Amino acid sequence: MKKTLLATLLVAGLGATACSGDPEPHDPTEGTPAGDHEEARRFVEDYAEDRDEGAAGPATMAHEGAADAASEGGDIAHPEPMPMPPPPGPGEDNTFTDVGDTAWVAAQESPMSTFALDVDTGSYRVAHAMAANGTSPQPDSIRVEEWANSFEYADSAPEGTALGLQVETGAAPRAGDGTALVRVGISSDEVAAQDRPQTNITFVIDTSGSMDIRERLGLVKSSLALLAESLNPDDTIAIVTYGSEAAPVLEPTRVSDRDTIIDAIEELQAGGSTNMEAGLAMGYRQARVAQVEDGINVVVLASDGVANVGTTDGGTLADEIAGAGEEGIHLVTVGYGMGNYNDTLMEQLANQGDGFYAYLDTFEEAEQLFVEDLTQTLTVVARDAKSQVEFDPELVESYRLIGYQNRALEDEEFRDDTVDAGELGAGHRVSALYELVPTDAVTDGAVVGEARLRWADPDSGETTEVNAPITWSQDEASETLRLAALVADSAELLKGNSIVSKRGFTLADLRSEAQALASQDVAGVAELLHLLDEDLHRQGAPIED
Repeated sequence: MKKTLLATLLVAGLGATACSGDPEPHDPTEGTPAGDHEEARRFVEDYAEDRDEGAAGPATMAHEGAADAASEGGDIAHPEPMPMPPPPGPGEDNTFTDVGDTAWVAAQESPMSTFALDVDTGSYRVAHAMAANGTSPQPDSIRVEEWANSFEYADSAPEGTALGLQVETGAAPRAGDGTALVRVGISSDEVAAQDRPQTNITFVIDTSGSMDIRERLGLVKSSLALLAESLNPDDTIAIVTYGSEAAPVLEPTRVSDRDTIIDAIEELQAGGSTNMEAGLAMGYRQARVAQVEDGINVVVLASDGVANVGTTDGGTLADEIAGAGEEGIHLVTVGYGMGNYNDTLMEQLANQGDGFYAYLDTFEEAEQLFVEDLTQTLTVVARDAKSQVEFDPELVESYRLIGYQNRALEDEEFRDDTVDAGELGAGHRVSALYELVPTDAVTDGAVVGEARLRWADPDSGETTEVNAPITWSQDEASETLRLAALVADSAELLKGNSIVSKRGFTLADLRSEAQALASQDVAGVAELLHLLDEDLHRQGAPIED
């Protein structure tokens, strides 16, 4: 049966090891021991070492070459290379778009809430990159749903359908008395790795001068090396690069010819302007030429998101790739490196390209993202997935959806199957959080609303809709609701949401909650705790164990 991959195929690609030397050939079908990625790591480590030792980057080398030529002509004797301006720091020249705050909606006026599902996690990883560089997350960089969807909430896999729907309600831990927190949990069916069809991946790599900042291009090269080790021998990899212009670097090459792929990776160098439009156009052409019928076809954009030649407007670029997902070619955008980084464009492109947006800043993050977290999410099991929640205005006075501001749909679009929405891969888990203020008529256990899911089968196009009741409860929040509330409150407080800011709790209060959950070994909380610690440290606040 035909399966379409939500570019998470990259997940498998980046989740194994590769060698830049001449080791014994590795059979990708045999798999790679977990954590055995030292050879692939060499690309980024060598890149960083070369920079630390003062190796000349492309721009410096160009000046030196010009100077040498002048010297040979007798005009200048032993000229000094032209000095280059320092690269922007991690907190400089970044582009984010504020999606706005969530606000209360009167259920009497608008009882329905409708949005496209989203599996992006880039915003949460960007926050960690900022913390690692000694700065707080920029408020405009925070998209709360991407923080929430970076965590697991123990939702079980669906039975008999591609997507499952689970709802839990309890007292909102830090909201006003009587406010409830609802988590709508969505889980997707799981598909065994051996069922994956043949794969065609086209890497579109930004090799402009900005990718020479710190070790961005080195990390891209490590990612490619991991990809070369992970796929099956008959899968293909192609590479297109773009600086001032686009260029085909590697024609579709079977993974069994690994030496050719590694040689192409070795040759990647940074320099020039950034013609992203040309790179994407050539990448999609290459993907179409090598497209595998009934297989997995993915374009992976590896970039810092900057575009300064050709079409540079994010909306126009997104429009140019719209529709490729209907052809069975999906786009994954993977961002590299803070400082002169365009988060807005990378997220826009992924949304329009029927794929997802991820961000990484270190080799360890690449391992976590592509090996630990996403290795199951290879095959698209649901296309154009949407969620709608309808509240009973007799029992709910007001509600607010926490996040998903830039994924909102009109209520009538929920059952309009021509509307583009989100794609979910096998094993994905998504959550949507609502806060509810009740009317005086509510009673414990009353059904106050209904949650709905609607999606299309990626093969047949057949549409399925499922629903689940939302019942009122003021019981103490479960462990999963506490986790969801902690993540959302952390994101909204750092973002400066006025509703949350007025509730009186602090980052120190959230840290105490994170510490309590970490003591119970709740997955992922230790990393969030570290993020809160970093921010408190920057504020000079005391941190108690």
